[in-house]
Amino acid sequence: MLVIGGSIAGLATGCLLRKAGWDVAVYERAAGDLAGRGAGLGISAELVEVMARAGARFDAASGVSQREHVWMERSGEVVFRHPRNLMASAWARVYQPLRAALPAGIYRQAMTLAHVTQQAGAVTAHFADGSHASADLLVAADGVHSTVRRQYLPEVEPRFAHYVAWRGLVERRELPEETCAALTDRLVFSFAPGEMLLAMRVPDGAYFIWYRHVPEDSVADLFTDASGKSHGLSIPPPLIRQELVRELKDHACDVLPAVIAPLVVACAQPLLQAITDMESPRLCHGRVALVGDAAFVARPHVAGGASKALLDARALCDALAVEKTVAAALARYESAQLDFGRRIVQHSRYLGADLEGRPTVRDPARIIRDYGAPHLLHDVPQTE
Repeated sequence: MLVIGGSIAGLATGCLLRKAGWDVAVYERAAGDLAGRGAGLGISAELVEVMARAGARFDAASGVSQREHVWMERSGEVVFRHPRNLMASAWARVYQPLRAALPAGIYRQAMTLAHVTQQAGAVTAHFADGSHASADLLVAADGVHSTVRRQYLPEVEPRFAHYVAWRGLVERRELPEETCAALTDRLVFSFAPGEMLLAMRVPDGAYFIWYRHVPEDSVADLFTDASGKSHGLSIPPPLIRQELVRELKDHACDVLPAVIAPLVVACAQPLLQAITDMESPRLCHGRVALVGDAAFVARPHVAGGASKALLDARALCDALAVEKTVAAALARYESAQLDFGRRIVQHSRYLGADLEGRPTVRDPARIIRDYGAPHLLHDVPQTE
């Protein structure tokens, strides 16, 4: 079994298949520890269950409870409360146990996939260094810009939703006590015109994600560095122009509750993300299966990207256990996860519609009530 991609989706797939008795090799294009990637992350019961099955137990101490979601006005007044029973954590707290559960000998880094070929009864991955590997099945867990998906579905690419997200993670010691107190046991929403900010506690600090509508003629400027080089819709954080970071922090003081603004101001290096979504019309191509963000990209509002990746991995493993042939297993997997992926993406579009710049009747209370995707994750189809 070949797994292309060594982030959360690839690690979960590798761990589950290895426990099921498959010989697995995981190939990751990056070198070094990936734990520094990502930021805040929603923890679902489904994610915890699949991690345990994969031999990578999630430590409850790595999560922070969210007993309610609240809408806080600029004045600091909480004008709407919605009870929830959720947990927030950091991306690294999921990645690290999965990485530790996979033996080092089958996790190969700095391996950039060039293309895939298929033969009768086998599939071969060809890498940029000239090496290759063959197996019964190849799992594409290589993310939103998947080389595998682009080979088989070149017409499928992420679609820009006309807004961006600024993200930041700040250590506890950098924050005023009143900011930490305001975020304890809750997720705080703030709504400025054309914007939506979420702020929450995470282990050892706090995290924010700030969605801001971007007019079409301003998108390129956001992703252009100080030398004038355009980076498309993705820019390395150190190359974000400092005047944009200053504007973000000044704007925080102008429009956010005074108790929340320090979280943005204290962030030394915010990340900038273009919000996109994507749907694949097929998940399986011969002996190739797409999982995680290689298959579907939902906007972050569903707070379930990692959970969906693990559920894809579980569905694939279960299908292989039930069916007698790889072809039958992939057909079972595709049937279940195509529907699941489409529903997740549709729900994320519904939650983000107010940020796209179209005339809409904004209802923050509705957004808060429907935020996330617990009903979709709980109702995921079973392949067994």
